[in-house]
Amino acid sequence: MLIPSALRRLIDPRLRHVRAPRGRTIVGAGSRSTDVFFVVEGEIQVLIYSPQGREVSVRELGPGAVFGELAALDGAPRSASVMATTEARLVVMSQTDFMACLAASPPAALWLLHHLAAEVRRLTGRVFELSALNMQARLHCELLRLARRGADSELVISPAPTHAELANRIGSHREAVTREMRALSQMNVIRNRRRRLEFLDLDHLERVVRRQVGALDQPEKPS
Repeated sequence: MLIPSALRRLIDPRLRHVRAPRGRTIVGAGSRSTDVFFVVEGEIQVLIYSPQGREVSVRELGPGAVFGELAALDGAPRSASVMATTEARLVVMSQTDFMACLAASPPAALWLLHHLAAEVRRLTGRVFELSALNMQARLHCELLRLARRGADSELVISPAPTHAELANRIGSHREAVTREMRALSQMNVIRNRRRRLEFLDLDHLERVVRRQVGALDQPEKPS
């Protein structure tokens, strides 16, 4: 966020730096906390649990991401749980300081508006996928999102999500994901082994997603 230097000098000493080991729940659904979190290092997963205990993955966050801003804005209970999927380092800002930044800095307020608008677009796309696409198409969209998050030109994700984790993300089950991943491997689109996922033919995957999804939604590129 872009905030005035005087306000930054006031707030910086009050920021908390937190380390979360892999598997730790950072925020629990339903809690009344209102802090805002900025991810510095590591990977974070946003989760919702059904009354029967089924885990549903809402989003994966990495360095540079922010979460907790909705509770800071409206004061309502947390709508999801947030868990560290790797060792993570975060900076935590209180609701009071977060709101002070927005009130004092038009660029900071504009940053938040852009962030929330991007979230609305992303969620609109995910609702479309879950309501209009079959399992195969939803998996292709999720794989393309993973590919676009790749950190190097080789398009390798390691560690890659398990088939069960992919199934949670797309509202399916592990067996169906395993069958489709095997088919994509036989077509030399991907290579998937030992938590290492390689994208061998990203152009093919992008063409397939364009045919399946059309112009309404393209899996988002990282901001």
